[in-house]
Amino acid sequence: MGVFRRRPELDGFDAFVRRVQPALLQALIATYGPVDGREAAVDALSWAWEHWDRLATVDHPVSYLYRVGQSATRRFLPRPVPTRLVDVLETRFPDVEPTLLPALARLSAQQRTVVVLVHGYGWRQAEVARLLGVNASTVRDHLNRALDHLRDEMEVSDVNGRP
Repeated sequence: MGVFRRRPELDGFDAFVRRVQPALLQALIATYGPVDGREAAVDALSWAWEHWDRLATVDHPVSYLYRVGQSATRRFLPRPVPTRLVDVLETRFPDVEPTLLPALARLSAQQRTVVVLVHGYGWRQAEVARLLGVNASTVRDHLNRALDHLRDEMEVSDVNGRP
């Protein structure tokens, strides 16, 4: 009987996956919903294993793999806004105002991603900007527009009493 021997590079890859997978999953699920987001994350991490030597030179691997996951979703059939996003948000945030979930679903994918990552998962705007490959000011603009849209749609005022 042969003895199973681990390849040394696998240990480094395992540590890499433990480090990047939570953020990658959060980002892809925020963008594509839990089903497509998880599938995209699996595809991205599979690509990472196959191109491990190439990925070692990347400055921001989560951002890079997010893009790989986005490319992987192109093979999925076009779908409306992730319908299971509501389930994820209800599970994670059971005390959320019921009108928020449909309002979030009507945001653009990029605005919804920014809002969920910043306010749902507590990411810093700079982290979201790096992930999306945009300037921090662009993330701030998306966030402000999304929050204005949500306030208008839900008919709520901000803390200063402005609509």
